[in-house]
Amino acid sequence: QRRTEEDPLFVIMKTKIILFFALFLLFVAPWTVGAAVVINEIAWMGTTDSANDEWIELYNNSTEAVDLTDWILEATDGQPLINLSGIISANGYFLLERTDDSSVPGIPADQIYSGALGNSGEYLKLKDNAGNIVDDLNFISGWPAGDNVTKQTMEKTATGWQTSLNPGGTPRAQNSSGAIEESESTTE
Repeated sequence: QRRTEEDPLFVIMKTKIILFFALFLLFVAPWTVGAAVVINEIAWMGTTDSANDEWIELYNNSTEAVDLTDWILEATDGQPLINLSGIISANGYFLLERTDDSSVPGIPADQIYSGALGNSGEYLKLKDNAGNIVDDLNFISGWPAGDNVTKQTMEKTATGWQTSLNPGGTPRAQNSSGAIEESESTTE
């Protein structure tokens, strides 16, 4: 028997379907769009030129550009606190440089920020314009990668974090294959 629009069962099913899609659009869709932008690389130790030349790179892993207006990147200790603005292109990078545009010579910053990253670690939260946390890094007890002596950056991988292959990292570019760990040789 075919259901018609006047049939009460048809009306109930139609209402449930509409309600499901409305809830999906309200709660799930904004989270998935915002989750496309991640904290991708951090020069928490500065560069070989200056320990103050810190920078942070965001990456948009979606196929659509994202407007970062009114997004916030903040450390739980209050520094840095960055009110983001600008557009991050699809599959693109957004470079934040501390204090001025000389942290990464030859590569223009998308935004300048103030406030130092702690060399002993930070808890960073990236929030979208609705205040939703789209990425967070709880490294308050220490950075898991990067090298303060050689100035190799901390790069995101598919499974966690690695120290960049070279000093200075890969600003505005795909992350490296990672530092080669030297194994200790034993002699007998």
